[in-house]
Amino acid sequence: MSLNLDTGTTFVVASNGIGKTSLVEAARWALFGTAPSSGSPVRVGADQAVAVVELVLPTDQVLTIERVAGAKRVRPASGKPTIHLDGALIDEDAFNALLRQVYGTEPDFLARLTMPAASRDQESPRGLGLEDHLGRYFGVEGLQRAVELLDAEIKSTEKQIRQLKNANAASAHRLADLAKASAAAAESTKLAAIRHKAADDVLKQTDKQLRAERERSEWQSRYDRWVKESTDVAAEVALTLNHDVRLLDIETTLESRSEEFSQTVQAARVEIAVRESRAEGIRANQERLEDSHDKDCPVCRRPLDGDTVALANQTSNDELHALSMEIEAFRTEISNALDQRQHLLSVLQKWRQIASPGTEPALPDSPSASPADMGLAQASLDQTLEELITARAEQTNTVRQLDEARVADDAMKQLHMLFGNEASLRVALQTTEATLDELLAQTIQPLASEVDQRWKTLFPDRGNITTHSDGSITRNINGHNLPYDSFSTGESMGATIVLKLLVAQMATLADFCWFDEPLEHLDPDVRRQVANILARASDGAGQLRQILVTTYEEPLARRIHERSPEQVHLIDVRQAPAARVAPTRPAV
Repeated sequence: MSLNLDTGTTFVVASNGIGKTSLVEAARWALFGTAPSSGSPVRVGADQAVAVVELVLPTDQVLTIERVAGAKRVRPASGKPTIHLDGALIDEDAFNALLRQVYGTEPDFLARLTMPAASRDQESPRGLGLEDHLGRYFGVEGLQRAVELLDAEIKSTEKQIRQLKNANAASAHRLADLAKASAAAAESTKLAAIRHKAADDVLKQTDKQLRAERERSEWQSRYDRWVKESTDVAAEVALTLNHDVRLLDIETTLESRSEEFSQTVQAARVEIAVRESRAEGIRANQERLEDSHDKDCPVCRRPLDGDTVALANQTSNDELHALSMEIEAFRTEISNALDQRQHLLSVLQKWRQIASPGTEPALPDSPSASPADMGLAQASLDQTLEELITARAEQTNTVRQLDEARVADDAMKQLHMLFGNEASLRVALQTTEATLDELLAQTIQPLASEVDQRWKTLFPDRGNITTHSDGSITRNINGHNLPYDSFSTGESMGATIVLKLLVAQMATLADFCWFDEPLEHLDPDVRRQVANILARASDGAGQLRQILVTTYEEPLARRIHERSPEQVHLIDVRQAPAARVAPTRPAV
């Protein structure tokens, strides 16, 4: 099978068992060398399987990767690929270096991000390796390495201390005093950190309260505007209909009256048609009368004279005149009814264009706050920060004293030195870990906020979710954090899709992302929401130029394609007796 894929979102639609997953696995294997979790890629009776991917890079270079697997001889992942860049042969090292340069991440992370995992149990946000990627992407991998080295150095120092203490038990009492002083300093630092955290929580709560009050004030303004505009339209309706109409009944009343005028127009048109038919009959009788002049009457067979014919024509003309007057009256009635109906529709349109004020915000659950309260909270936070800095300085000073302690005995000097080194290392480790955690929290925060917003679009009534720097996701339910493993199938799929798309767009240079049957086992509403997110994720012009989705939900995919045929593409795969996997284009 040869498949050329365009930019935008492509839905590959096929029934179960046709080979949707095989298509994704072939592309993933060719590009990244990731073999399926089970089974052989070689068709029964064939000697080998071949998969070729032609990838158009963001630099407009064309990368071609071909992998070959032999039946029962070579596992797919162990086969060496043949790689060409713009027609020139390159090796795997150059290939991996090119992926790092072009996509801004390691190839193994790119594979987990842009392609489905080899098995569903591996398809979880934490399995992405987000923390390591963020460390490399934002340049904090040095801190991660420093934490590992400090931890190893602390363990080595602890081992030396245990050895020296066992050999110099008589000096244990003095060392215990130093350890107590260090522990006391650490406890003071811990308490200061708790007070600083409490002050920070108060500041955040005050800020939240001020935002809630601003939102309520803005809603009140919208509500007042809605009341004024609605009252103006209601007055116009009352003037038009000559009676007052309740706001809740305006739309139905206008629609009902418009329908009455439509019925009036229809009835008048019927009356006009009846009278025109009668007039046509009269004219036909006149023609027959003229043809029968100086002859016998076509009805009674009596001879017709001139007076009789003239009288008959006069009677017919009088009746035609009366019919003409009635037709004109009905046409006037139609014109008036259409004018009145158009006026009612204009008023109805004006009513429908009135912007709704939205849902009334809930009343604040705590006393109102003021800018002065915000200032006090900020001052309290600054004070507790000063106390924390002082406590940490005291702790550092205690560590220094421990390091400076000396005894005559060379072994005890070494023991004191080791305690000082351990304390210094622990302070360094705590500081480094705190810095690393803070940097990772800052880098993950924009991504986490966007993930939460899109989650609310999918599941507006299932609480907020939090994305952590290690890639784990939790959902808040009544103040308790529910882990990702406890999400429902639809919730976990929705969270994974949203996270992958946002990481690709915000923390890599990846321009393609493939999903294998992401709509499976979803509720109908969630299925439509997820499908729409995937359809809108790529317009072919931004960074994320290509999305591919396999699914058996043909009606849904077809509706989305018909709505946006330029952006959303549809490939309907039908079962065939034989097929050959040939070049695909994960990104064009």
